Amino acid sequence: MIKLKKIKAGALQFILFIGAIIAVLLMAFVMISHSHTLFNKKTDITIAVIQATDKGMDGSFDQPFEVGKTRELPEHDPLGIETNVQKDYWGLLEKREVTSKKGKLKFTKIGLVGLREENRYALYLEDNNRPMVIAGDAKISGDAFLPERGIKMGNIQGFGYTKPQLVYGRRQQSSSRLPELNQEVVRQLGQLTGLTKGNTISFNKGEIIKNSFQEETQIIQGAVIELENISLVGNIMVWASHEITVQPTANLRDVVLIAPQINIVVGTKGNFQALASNQIKVGRNCSLDYPSVLAVEKKGKFEKSANKQQEPSLIMEQGSSLSGIVLYWEENDSEGYGANIQIQENANVNGEVYCQGSLELKGNVYGSVTTKSFTALEKGNVYQNHLFGGNIDASLLPLAYGGLVFKDKPANQVMKWLY
Repeated sequence: MIKLKKIKAGALQFILFIGAIIAVLLMAFVMISHSHTLFNKKTDITIAVIQATDKGMDGSFDQPFEVGKTRELPEHDPLGIETNVQKDYWGLLEKREVTSKKGKLKFTKIGLVGLREENRYALYLEDNNRPMVIAGDAKISGDAFLPERGIKMGNIQGFGYTKPQLVYGRRQQSSSRLPELNQEVVRQLGQLTGLTKGNTISFNKGEIIKNSFQEETQIIQGAVIELENISLVGNIMVWASHEITVQPTANLRDVVLIAPQINIVVGTKGNFQALASNQIKVGRNCSLDYPSVLAVEKKGKFEKSANKQQEPSLIMEQGSSLSGIVLYWEENDSEGYGANIQIQENANVNGEVYCQGSLELKGNVYGSVTTKSFTALEKGNVYQNHLFGGNIDASLLPLAYGGLVFKDKPANQVMKWLY
């Protein structure tokens, strides 16, 4: 005979409670597992979208397209990710914005792009029917495009050329015209004297102003602007109708300066583009990081003087350095023998110098020089087509350097990712 025992209600409630806890734990485990799976899928898609922007930037280098236009990349993506590229300019540098999206997920990368060349020459000197003369402690390391009449040793103020070779690289003949820049670059240079569209703002000393390149351009404008004790970072343009002065207490990053006259005071450091229609002066011991640009465009007809008291249009004083581009451009050939660009002793350019005029080089260019002619001014005497004391070395420029875009050579290198 089986005896029946009564189970207390409290015990039943405990059993039900334990069962409920187990059920909740099982449901939580299932939900966590499902969420983890969804998270992994979303992470994979996010990574794929980000990778698509990188592929989109690389793919945009294959074929040229117009400024201000948005172009969808034709490549089919198995995940259904749509990628488009927009081309524009920031200052003198080409800017590309790549956007990839899938559903509501979207990712954008913006970069400044330029031309990378594997076999970059050291010197291209236009053939102006006279030989190049090298004197003093000057040196050319790398391939050189020279006039038909070649290069020879010279002597200035008792300083002759003493090295065993005239060019430490291959020699080729240059033509009567400099290598042409991309027409969009030339057009952009000509338009930069005008005021770009954007939101005009004011500033005060001690202020920090930052602006993303995904937002509208912020513009500071005036007649005479002095940048002192201020930090300007990003999508900001400073435009003056007469003059801009940059003091060493100013922190400038990725901004563009536009004025007829731009003065960069002794000891200034930063990374920016300075674009002028009259003159740029870089004081001693300034340091401008990559990719910085100094560019002067002279319009109309004017005359240069052989008098050394007349200042060049672009001056880099002793001890200053720039990583990027130094450019002088003129609409019409000027008359006379004065220098248009002057790079003084111990001043360094890590990148390239493009001079559609005359260059006085006593410092160092670690990269390429493209110029119509050289000038040396010594004790009141003018020496035409003389390189005196300057050093040009293409081998010291990093292979990943991206710079000026030339005709029939589209951009193929990201110079800097923006934000």
